[in-house]
Amino acid sequence: MSKSSTFLVGGTGLFRRGLGSFLQDTDFTIVAEYDAAEDCIAAADDTAEPELILFVSSGNIDTTQQAVEDLSDRFHDARVIVLSGDLSVDELAASLRAGARGYLLGSISKEAMVHSLTLILLGETVFPSGLANAWMNGGLSASRPAADRSLGRDLTPRESEILDCLTGGASNKQIARDLGITEATVKIHMKSLIRKIGVSNRTQAALWAINSGFSQEAERTAA
Repeated sequence: MSKSSTFLVGGTGLFRRGLGSFLQDTDFTIVAEYDAAEDCIAAADDTAEPELILFVSSGNIDTTQQAVEDLSDRFHDARVIVLSGDLSVDELAASLRAGARGYLLGSISKEAMVHSLTLILLGETVFPSGLANAWMNGGLSASRPAADRSLGRDLTPRESEILDCLTGGASNKQIARDLGITEATVKIHMKSLIRKIGVSNRTQAALWAINSGFSQEAERTAA
């Protein structure tokens, strides 16, 4: 695999140097770094377009959303990933709406980061698998209105099982193994449940399940 060119945007210079060292000896090469999104965009004509842009969040949701939108608009082929110090469902949702292809935590291990970046390059959208657990344990709060729980009433038992697995960040392969079915069957059910709850992809389906309280309701029903 050839090295993937990567920009680092935001955070302090010290943090960016540390992140650069973190990614040494991986398939991701840091080719440029900038203090802010506007600096990166201003220098765009003088640099080749990267494959990945890692944006370091300051914790301000509006700033993060605007930065992701601006970077995505300027670098059409690059995949923008937000790196945050804290797990925030509001910032995650804002980042995805703005076009981010990933939302990672600063506490992520090197192996997990490399794996996540590789998946993003392959077209996946990646967010913390611990999001569901944090939500259900009361560790997160959201100002957005809850999703319409009634949309999930038409789901079959199997679709409900798969949706519950999604909230834990499970891959199709893992879901198939856990439920004793084939990956092809998982994909069929996934397509159906995504249509029924009115979202566009598996990431949005997982967020819908978390925001609607679907996982808690499924646990109570099972009990």
